Amino acid sequence: MTEPATEKPTEVDPILAELEREAVAMAREAGQMLMGYFGGPLSVEYKDKRQSDPVTDADHATQAFLKGRIAAAFPDHAVVGEEDAESSEEPLPEFVWVLDPLDGTRNFSQGLPVFACSIGVLRAGVPVVGAIFMPWPGGEGTVLHARAGNGAFRDDEPLGKLDAPVPESRRLTGLPGGFGYRLTFDDSMRGRSGETRQIGSIAYELAMTATGVYQYSALTGSLSLWDVAGGSLIVAEAGGWVLVGEGKGSGISWRPLTAFAEDWAGDTPSAAKLRKWYRPMLFGAPGVIDAVAAGIKPRGGLSMRLRRWLR
Repeated sequence: MTEPATEKPTEVDPILAELEREAVAMAREAGQMLMGYFGGPLSVEYKDKRQSDPVTDADHATQAFLKGRIAAAFPDHAVVGEEDAESSEEPLPEFVWVLDPLDGTRNFSQGLPVFACSIGVLRAGVPVVGAIFMPWPGGEGTVLHARAGNGAFRDDEPLGKLDAPVPESRRLTGLPGGFGYRLTFDDSMRGRSGETRQIGSIAYELAMTATGVYQYSALTGSLSLWDVAGGSLIVAEAGGWVLVGEGKGSGISWRPLTAFAEDWAGDTPSAAKLRKWYRPMLFGAPGVIDAVAAGIKPRGGLSMRLRRWLR
């Protein structure tokens, strides 16, 4: 596995410093809005006929708040939010804010305090600022945040560097519920894949990975941009690797995330196009992710057919 680039800017970029300060403040205020809704009556709708993707008035109100704050502070920036009803086809400006106002809506709506508000800022497609609010014991919640080249923080405290050399059997691991249906690990990962947890919020899971609570997250379904725009930078600035999967089946390969839009200057995307970004991803300490990426393989045909039959 080729190591992702780790070159850091040698000087503080005042633009990114300002964006980080604003993103942290917005995430904290949005988090308090969500805490005000939590446990109270909610209006719940569904985005799909199977009723698997809920959205509440808390989602809508929080996104409206964030978009208003961004428009007032940075009127020349664009916003891509999960709850946008429609998206422009016009080319995007240099800075784009990517919002998931409430990640973990089903948890939230049913009274489980495991959810997050995720904010990411892209500069010409490259993640440069991230902030994630989470409820946390003993206070009014916490905000994990980072800007490119400056490390990752929980509130005002720097996060320790992710440096686990290999995956371990008894450490917590984030794997999606459908992982074993199409994928498995080869013998190199036998006994090392860890104790799996599924918590219902990707942003929260990435925060747990950045803090080292999870040894890795292998999110092998197709993630949306707003799921990972904030958390991917926080994991990277905590010293982790962030890899993107390309291809399908036995042809899947993993490469370092460099941008969510690779050719910004030559083919600047619209908000509508950026919303169509979907990829599997891996997050965690470099040594751990090197082993995980090498050990993932497609499940054999007979086993897959049996699982399909049992379903």
